[in-house]
Amino acid sequence: MVASTFSLPQIMGFLTVLFRVSGIMIFAPFYSNGAFPSQVRIVLPLILALTLGPMVPAAQFSDEFAFTRVVTVVLGEVLIGMVLGLTASFIFGGLQLAGQIIGFQLGFSLVNVIDPQSAVESSVFSILNNFIGLTLFLLINGHHWLIRAVSDSLQFLPAGQVSLKGPLVEEVLRLSGGMFLAGLRIAGPVIAVTAIADVVLGMIGRAAPQINILIVGMPVKTLVGLAALSIAFYFLPAFLGDAFTRLAHELTAVTRGLR
Repeated sequence: MVASTFSLPQIMGFLTVLFRVSGIMIFAPFYSNGAFPSQVRIVLPLILALTLGPMVPAAQFSDEFAFTRVVTVVLGEVLIGMVLGLTASFIFGGLQLAGQIIGFQLGFSLVNVIDPQSAVESSVFSILNNFIGLTLFLLINGHHWLIRAVSDSLQFLPAGQVSLKGPLVEEVLRLSGGMFLAGLRIAGPVIAVTAIADVVLGMIGRAAPQINILIVGMPVKTLVGLAALSIAFYFLPAFLGDAFTRLAHELTAVTRGLR
């Protein structure tokens, strides 16, 4: 029977990767999805910890056990994973915001269903946009970028030395502001077309008062908005492709900012 012993640096390296990946599971798209099996969500960090654990430099840890040191490392690694997952989730937040705006403009604001990802009521267009974005994200292997970001961070972000500095907070706030800008850009064609339709219907209502604009206008506005939405969907993959390409660089920038 072969006896195997593990040193404290090896154990700490395993815990570093384990909790860094576990933090990603909280906010990251696809991994935080309610449809993602909980068994895989538990096993995946363990497999990655066994695989990437040896990459953590042993010089980062001493051979003396200190409980406060372990707690500091665990909390710091979870925070790193949460920041990475939150950074990636901003794009999907923009898609959901665009869906809420589109649903309001087209008169579907009262038609809500349960979102399988967040388990809350959302507009049907929000769920549609989220599914489209998630499909493209998986097609370009975007879910691998998060794991790659963790692997790269092991080389330049020592365990237990995470810090929330001003530039990092500003970067996260900038990315969160980009979520609102992305939502407005995606919903922009529908907003523009429905606004023009409102002006035209208002002019028709003034020129021909006998026409009931409240009855006629809503179906016309919905049809015109759906036509604009179908055109916007044609350009959506290109827009998301650029956003996901920037995400690959933003993950590295945010990870470096944690040091």
